[in-house]
Amino acid sequence: MKYVAAFCGLSILGLQACTMPPDEPAYSPPEASGLVGVRPYPTEGDVCQVIGENALTVEYLDDAAVLIGCPESEVGAISDREAEGAQRVDQVGSWVLLSQPLR
Repeated sequence: MKYVAAFCGLSILGLQACTMPPDEPAYSPPEASGLVGVRPYPTEGDVCQVIGENALTVEYLDDAAVLIGCPESEVGAISDREAEGAQRVDQVGSWVLLSQPLR
């Protein structure tokens, strides 16, 4: 009986060690890749960001489009942006850059 109790105790500890902390993103912020994150895109709380101008992005900025960055691990969000008409233009660090036409 002692062995069963010890085994059950170790099993419970093992399960607790495997749980992930809630609500922690699995990606770094755009600034960690040298980008300037302006705001979430398309709405507050989304993983993609409108990306601002700096030396890494200046050639992709256009008055007829919004430059968006999405974490490379967020393939669903990237697919959503492409389905909306965005075109991949580059990858900087762990962020995929997309150009979303305004018109």
